[in-house]
Amino acid sequence: MNRGRACFPALALALVLASGCARVGAPPGGPADTTPPVIVLTVPENAATEVGRNAEIMIEFSEEMDRRSVEHGFSIEPDVKLKNLRWEGATLVATPVAELPDSTTFVVGLAESAKDYHGVTMEAPLALMFSTGPTLDTGVISGAVTLMGEGVASATVWACRPPVTTDGGIIRACRYATLTASDGTFRFVGVAASEQPYVLLAFVDMDQDNVYTVREETGRLAEAAAIIDGPDATAPGIRIELGDGLEEGIPAIMRE
Repeated sequence: MNRGRACFPALALALVLASGCARVGAPPGGPADTTPPVIVLTVPENAATEVGRNAEIMIEFSEEMDRRSVEHGFSIEPDVKLKNLRWEGATLVATPVAELPDSTTFVVGLAESAKDYHGVTMEAPLALMFSTGPTLDTGVISGAVTLMGEGVASATVWACRPPVTTDGGIIRACRYATLTASDGTFRFVGVAASEQPYVLLAFVDMDQDNVYTVREETGRLAEAAAIIDGPDATAPGIRIELGDGLEEGIPAIMRE
């Protein structure tokens, strides 16, 4: 009988201790992460010149990132075919398929929609410039794409050096390419000086094949050329009104 009565207090004490342990410490998960990720290192450095033509591009972040959002927001102008995008911890590495062109200025972009592992977005986009030559090209072309006076989001804009050539009714991507922002605005930086004006082509790439197909996609050539004829030249305020229909969608240079 004494042995049986001794067991009850021991059991009660064990239950109290177990209950107490369950309440010790901070709630699971800890405080929410609200600190935006930042870029702590880039290779090449911004404004670097004489960069090797076989260089890889590296972007190191302050923390682990949502890799899909970073890769979706990554871009290089002029367009560079990449062998792959790979990750080394919190560092994104882009490896070109072939050597980079000589004496060319590149702009590496990363949209501010890139976010960290906890879903916190960057405070500002990245625009990293470097050159495989001795100097940086610094021309700027900017403007907006509209349809019936309203800005068109995610329209493709190309800045081309004439002549614009076609292949069976198809125009392929030019040296400089970008997408419009949510309000229809666009901006090219690091544009090389040219004796000939740049011709701008804007269109909605309905099938997302990165080519302009006559009579299948809405778009037109800019009526005003963009003149970048020297260092630091700018061509601001260019407006491209998209055609609303097949005939309006055919660039003037391609109409009979």
